[in-house]
Amino acid sequence: MKINDFLGVNVENLKNLKEAKKREEVVSSEVKPKEGEAKAKEASPAVVELSSQNLIEKAVKRASQLPEIREEKIAQIKAQIEAGTYNVSNREIARAMVGTLLNEIA
Repeated sequence: MKINDFLGVNVENLKNLKEAKKREEVVSSEVKPKEGEAKAKEASPAVVELSSQNLIEKAVKRASQLPEIREEKIAQIKAQIEAGTYNVSNREIARAMVGTLLNEIA
């Protein structure tokens, strides 16, 4: 059984996030402020945090618009169970268990 693949994906996601944040910082530092804005930006260096905050707010808004229960998925699984064709691989079970554990730790 190989669990390293699952953890490797998470490490890659973290690397991608870190690289994206670095690119965002570079872009925000390249933007030249107007004369009046220069002093205000020096006082609050949270430019990157504000853009991240906007992304978080958009994600929360989208998530709140999603239905809490996915009716079509439930109907599909019920039909598979009744037909006797519902199978879950051991790999999927292991990934779900490790994923839940990692979420509880974080």
